[in-house]
Order: sequence, then structure tokens, then C-alpha cells
Amino acid sequence: MSLAVALRNLKESPFPIEPGIGLSWRPWFRHYPSDVPRGLVYPALRAEQLLLCAARRYPDRLSVDYYRTRWTYQELCERVRRVAANLARLGVRTGDRVMIALPNSPEFVVAWFAAHWLGAQVVPANPLYSSHELVRLAQLARARVVLALDLKLDPVFEATRRHPIPLVIVCSLASHLPIRLRWPYLVKNWLGNRAAAGTATTVLPFEVLYENHGEPIADPVLSDAGQPAVLQPTGGTTGTPKVAVLTHLNLLANVAQLHVWSGLKPGSEVVLAVLPFFHVFGSTVGLLSSIAGGATLVLQARFDPPNVCKVMEKCRPTVAPMVPFMFTSLCQEMRRRGKNISGLRVCLSGASALDPAIRAEFSERTGAVIFEGYGLSEASPVTHGNPPDATARPGTIGMPLPDTDARVVDVETGETDLQPGDVGELIVRGPQVMAGYLDEPAETAQVLRDGWLYTGDLARMDENGFFTLVDRKKDMIKSGGLNIYPSEVEKVLGGHAAVRECAVVGVADPLFGERLVAYVVPSDGVQIDPAQLQAYCRAELASYKVPRTIEVCDRLPTNFLGKVRRVELRTRAAETPAGPPLEEKKLCPTP
Repeated sequence: MSLAVALRNLKESPFPIEPGIGLSWRPWFRHYPSDVPRGLVYPALRAEQLLLCAARRYPDRLSVDYYRTRWTYQELCERVRRVAANLARLGVRTGDRVMIALPNSPEFVVAWFAAHWLGAQVVPANPLYSSHELVRLAQLARARVVLALDLKLDPVFEATRRHPIPLVIVCSLASHLPIRLRWPYLVKNWLGNRAAAGTATTVLPFEVLYENHGEPIADPVLSDAGQPAVLQPTGGTTGTPKVAVLTHLNLLANVAQLHVWSGLKPGSEVVLAVLPFFHVFGSTVGLLSSIAGGATLVLQARFDPPNVCKVMEKCRPTVAPMVPFMFTSLCQEMRRRGKNISGLRVCLSGASALDPAIRAEFSERTGAVIFEGYGLSEASPVTHGNPPDATARPGTIGMPLPDTDARVVDVETGETDLQPGDVGELIVRGPQVMAGYLDEPAETAQVLRDGWLYTGDLARMDENGFFTLVDRKKDMIKSGGLNIYPSEVEKVLGGHAAVRECAVVGVADPLFGERLVAYVVPSDGVQIDPAQLQAYCRAELASYKVPRTIEVCDRLPTNFLGKVRRVELRTRAAETPAGPPLEEKKLCPTP
């Protein structure tokens, strides 16, 4: 795409983006796509105003496509206005925190924008959270309203008995679904459980928010884009539960950066929205970027590979933001069916590194260009991306987006810039970086220093300005005073034919400070001999990097994005006795 075409796309966008001056020279600018400006001029718009802009420009274009439900932009905007008015009638005010514990659904989209329409702040929550997790988040964010799924109400009602939540709105997917998918609703009726909620909690069905109880709120209540928009739950760069405060300007900046970087075509894209909107990757890249560009959102409440393939064949999405395990699962499904799927043009991959073999297979089967990037909740989330063309460098996270600066600094002080190729902590600065952690000034000061966000990720930058992640800073293991990156050991273990998946963690050791424990999942039909696997590692790694203990397991604990939950493995490893030093073991020959 030429610069002229790119500039025309900017002008045709429902919200106005213009090229800006950007940063002074950086190494990556030598390899910047020719159609991407170094900087942008960002309009001071709030998230709900992006919907309003799209509805005015594309009123008759399909906005939401979910089984039996298909709304135009005009219809979506009218529903948002009506729901906002009814939420106000029920007592929701500017500045209130509204927790949305729903899967991807038409009601999630409406509630997300309606809350902002009133000047409220959205608190996204995983609908599978336990009551303990819901209470903790409600207390951190001081949520007054919860929107919950009718099939997952028990934890919500239990939470209302432990924390004051004045209003619970219950959403059902039944009205959107075809008859063949409505079977869960034949055996569960949330109305019978209404009494299980706290005595001070009002429980209402979402349908009441669509009722006509007066005039809808025609225009958003606020215009200040510097106000908080999303209070995003995160483990933070230090691993403890926190809430990142993302302003409307943060979100707008990241949406604009993504539009110019990925070459999204205003008013013509169809986006597969299978990434959960309660995660910032799904809400910014999947939801808000799509709505801002007048795209059609093809919603999926959960990731089910056979069903996703059917939906892709029917709806023909052109863009799909996904995570590596989704690409892998869809490749497996296409292999099983003996049938490929065409129509995809661009895929965005994040959360973890994408296997080059899976990347190549998926592109071959679908025709899609996959570009890998990097982000974190504290940056709304995207900071880096590979160009969506032949200049992409697989295995890297690419280059910083427009107006985004990045450095690799020493781990000890975080002040000294390292040379290209050296491993240090990645720090970033840009308009998408959060305002801070909610009610956590000390934690905020630790990660935000002079405008720089200390990501907690270890990375290296090459001479051309492409960045490569090495590991999480908190995952780095120090044994005998030497640094060990788990990803390096995992790469070796994963190269053994008998190993399907693996993860390496460090646990306290009285002699070396930390010792390595590896968890491996065997390939189908294969038995693993830990001693033999240790010998294999010894042939490929320095002796201090060889795991002291190798434990075979059926599966690794993962979160909804497919990331390994290392904290669970560390807890398990701490309870496992250490094996004798390797040199005292009889090592089998390398297979």
C-alpha cells in the first residue's frame, strides 16, 4: 500500500486521524513500512464517540453478527442510547464503576458503550471467575453494578453476599442462538435463583434495559477524553493483582496506531471477534478498533475450533486477532476436516510467541498474512508490531508503533541503555501507556518512571530496531549467581521428539539460590524417561541450565489465552523434593 492510499484511508476513517511529526530518528525507522507515518495527530475523542462517528458514517452497515442477531450501526447506536437511559434510571451515574462479566455477545458490546455513554467506567471480568475472584476485583475497583451471564450466576450471587453490589443485570444468550444451541437453557433457569443474591442487591434481566421508559440519551454525557475509561484487571509487571487505569485517550491512541499499522480499510472489514473482550487484547484490538473502523464484528462467545471454522466459512471474516493456541487449534481442525478456509486477509497474533511452523501452515491454508506483536495491559495493550508484509521477521515482536519509543536497559538499575543484542528489561513510552494503577501509588511509581513504563519483560533489540522477547523478568532464574532464561531451556526440551509441551520454573535452593524444575507433557503414545531427557539437555546446554528435576504430567496449567500459569507450577515445584546433583546421577546416552 502506498503512502497516498494510506493517507486516503486515514481521511475515510470514521474518526479523523492525521500524520504527525513523531519521534526523532530511531533505528527502526529505517525499516518502517513506507505507508506508516512516524507520528499521528490524535483527536480528543472518547470511546463511545468512536461508535457515534461510525454510526453517522456507516448507519446501514452491519455492526454485530451473532447467529440470529444482526444489527446495523444505526441499530446498535440506538440500543446503546436506550440502555444508557435505563441504566441512569436505575441509578448508574457518571464516575460509577460497571463490572461486565460476560462472554463476547451483543449485550457485552451494548453494555460496554452504554456505560461509557453515561460517563461510567468499565471493569471487565472473566465470566468464569470464582466468587473469591469477583469479590477481590469488586473491592479493588469499587464496582456498584455487575452484568453477568445467566448460566454463571452462582459465583456472582455469592459475591453479592460478601460485598455490597447494589445492582446485578443478568444477560442470556438464548434469544440470539439457534434452537440447536439452546439446550443449556432447558435445564437452568436463573429466575429461580434470584433469592440467592444479597438482600441489598436488585437483580434484573438485561431485557429491561431495552424497554422504553422515556427518551433515550441522544449524545454521550461527557466529552473529556482524559477521564478513565477501562479499569483493566492485571497481574501487573510484578505479578500481584492490580487494576490498570486506561483513559479514553489511551484507547483512542492505540486504536489509531493499529489502524495505520495494519492497513485496516474503513467501512469494509469483517472481524472475527473470538478473543474475549474482558481481556484488553480483545477489547481494544477486537472490539474498539473494529467499531472505530466501521467493521462488522462476527462474535463468538467461546473458542470452539469446529464451530469457529464453520463461522469463518459462512461469514468470511477478513481480519482475525488471535493468540497462538488458536492458530494451532484451527490448523489441527483444518487438517482433520481435510479442508482449508479462504477469505482472511490479516491476522494479528499476540500474548506469546507463535511457532514458525504453525504460522507458515496457517498462512498457507487461509491466505492470511500474520503479523506478530507485543503488548501488555498497562499499554492498552499494543506497543510493538511486525509489518503485515514480507518485511516481517518471525520470532520477533517487530518494531514500536508510531509515537511509541522503546529501550532495553540494565535489569539492576533500569537506567543504562544496553547495546544491540544485549538482554535487558524492555521499557516503553507512548500515548497508549496507562495513567497508573488504581489506588496503588507505590506500585505505579515502581513501573512508571519519567514517563517510561517498565514492562518486566526481558528483551533484546537488534541493529535494525527489531525487538525479540527473551523472558519475563520475574521468570528469570538465578542459580549459583548465573542468569538462566526458562525460554532457552524450554526451547531445547521442546526440540526432543518425545516432548509435546514443556515449562521450566525456578524454586528456592539452599545451595544454589534457585534450582530448575521442568514439567513436560509427552507426545501422543510416547513415554518419557526423565534421566534420558536430562542427558539430552546436558548435550545441548551448559550444565547449570539443565533441570535438576523433570516431572512428567498430562497437561500444563494455562489461562484463557493459552499462557502457562507458572505460579501454579512454582507452588507445585516448591513441594517437590530436589533430586541429587546431576553429576551424581547415572546419565543415559542422548537419544
